[in-house]
Amino acid sequence: MRIQSSDRLLWGIVGGAVLLAIIAAVVVFTRTESEYRTGNDPADVVFNYILALERGDYERAYSYLSPTLPGYPKNVQQLRDQLPPSLFSDNDVSYMVVDSKVNGDYANVLVRETIVYRSDLISISQSNNPITMELVRTDTGWQLTGGSGGLRIWEECWEEKEGC
Repeated sequence: MRIQSSDRLLWGIVGGAVLLAIIAAVVVFTRTESEYRTGNDPADVVFNYILALERGDYERAYSYLSPTLPGYPKNVQQLRDQLPPSLFSDNDVSYMVVDSKVNGDYANVLVRETIVYRSDLISISQSNNPITMELVRTDTGWQLTGGSGGLRIWEECWEEKEGC
């Protein structure tokens, strides 16, 4: 029995698809979940704050906010109510700490928010948004005092005297 060239091509395509499926499964199942950082520098605090929000650990996220915020949420439930219902929607959102600058007892941490939009199986686009998180050093460590551009992770009304 002789295999025709069109049959070989078909078997090559099927074999390639099976190989890609195996590679995709390995990548998905070996991916490690992010862990909280143990350090207490500004970049670690911002990373841990965002990770706590992603995991729905609002108690931990609340602990990173400075009580000196003019519109400081009164409790964890108020923080939860004031942030959007979910960090994720029909789009995939990810965050990456890009840079950290410390100036005495103040710090700015630059975070890149990447949003992947999927309108169907073929149409995918993404946007990258810079977020600046501001921190102050206290006796207990670094705490968040401001943020700009991060509508999913920060409420600007926390910085206003009237609050939200």
